[in-house]
Amino acid sequence: MARDVSAADAEVESIKGAVARFFPVHGVVVTPMAITFQVTIGPGDLDAAFDGLRQELVPRNYIPTVTQEKGETLVHVQRRPTPRFARREVNAALLVVTVLTTVFFGGAYNWAGYAGTPWLSPESIGWGAVFFSIPLLTILGAHEMGHYLVAKRYKVHASLPFFLPSIPPLGTFGAFISMRDPIPSRRALLDIGVSGPLIGFAIAIPVTLVGLGLSASSPVVPTDPTGSYELIQPSVFFAFLSLFFPLPETYAMHPMAFAGWVGLFVTAINLLPAGQLDGGHVARALLGNRQHYLSWAAVLALFAMGTMYVGWFIFGMLILMLGIRHPPPLNDVTKLDVGRKLVGAAAVAVLLLTFIPQPFVFVQAQPGVAFEDPTGRAITLLGENITVGGSVTLAFVVNNTGGIRERVLLRIDPRNLDGFGWTLEILDLEIRSGNATRTIPVQADNVTFDLNATERAFARLRVAAPPVLVPKPPQVTFFVYADLVAAGRRDTLEVVLTLV
Repeated sequence: MARDVSAADAEVESIKGAVARFFPVHGVVVTPMAITFQVTIGPGDLDAAFDGLRQELVPRNYIPTVTQEKGETLVHVQRRPTPRFARREVNAALLVVTVLTTVFFGGAYNWAGYAGTPWLSPESIGWGAVFFSIPLLTILGAHEMGHYLVAKRYKVHASLPFFLPSIPPLGTFGAFISMRDPIPSRRALLDIGVSGPLIGFAIAIPVTLVGLGLSASSPVVPTDPTGSYELIQPSVFFAFLSLFFPLPETYAMHPMAFAGWVGLFVTAINLLPAGQLDGGHVARALLGNRQHYLSWAAVLALFAMGTMYVGWFIFGMLILMLGIRHPPPLNDVTKLDVGRKLVGAAAVAVLLLTFIPQPFVFVQAQPGVAFEDPTGRAITLLGENITVGGSVTLAFVVNNTGGIRERVLLRIDPRNLDGFGWTLEILDLEIRSGNATRTIPVQADNVTFDLNATERAFARLRVAAPPVLVPKPPQVTFFVYADLVAAGRRDTLEVVLTLV
């Protein structure tokens, strides 16, 4: 027993000697949980001295912390739990599996939906990998390696990234690294927390720009939904980047643009100031102990937004289970300098620009059809002058206002005008969607055609009056009907011709 006490005393003296090399020690308190040293520090000396002490004690399996209590500066030394690192083969295996799922369940799936090719065809797999899998994994990998490299710079033990495989449409749940040491200071906490999102954000910008450029130049017509479906919504920043390209109101998003959208969205999720997310690190570094108020506010906001998108409710519950409070860094005394506060403000700005309260909008298909003028305004009446023996050509648009492909019957109801020598015929239709156009010649009084939610049918109607009209009426009227064949919906266009 005496030998054990002597060994413990020697260990205390050894630790005291280590602390004394960096701080003047004027008091020691030994408890079962820690050894506490009352120390004196000079102005501006705490950061460098504490970091030197940490780097000396950590290899000896001790962790120091520094606090200020009742005007005194205290250094606490505790035993360091033995870190358990997964073997690197685990990281490599998960990376290989995630690459496969991202190629087959992410890239191939999205390219097939974009280009209309079979899901597992060589074209879908190859182009999907080039334009979706590689850009997305680059964004996610750069994000995690940013954390890893900055942690190494601060001599904080961290694992290599663990990539997580998933199902379509992404093929991955993302990636994460595991911190095996406490964060040494607020400065390190901010730098490690903000490095991943800002690097991922920087890479997501060119990926998004290239993807939007490919979307604008692509002849691909937007995929025609076949029922109720979800639409992705742009963030403020994604919408801003879209302004640089001549994109139509509705367009087929290129898989590379979708990879950029995912990268920006992941950045926003990680920057939420809750728990131990990257944004939680940033908030703890900026606000200190007050961070948990912001963390609760973020979780409550997620629950409120769960009424718009159920994923936020699930995410809020996950944060609650993992913990609202963020553990303090070892040195929670030294405040951040102005430069790092500006970096934290930049992270907040990125969050506001990339966050989407309702990332997906569920669209319930509602069959409908409407007559419009070429500018897109709804019309129910067309008027035109016509001479006896003359002819006029009228133009109008048929729009499928529902969310799914519909078969449309466009027909003329002549109201007996054909019995008095009038000729009424639909000359042709132009089906337009974005920059794509296809023409359907008709020259009949009716035509049936398919029209999806992103297309509009531009029609030309020719009316010829007979050479003799006795008596000559001041006006004649007939109707044009647009019927949805399967849904039983109709819109009516009245045509009034004034004889001059």
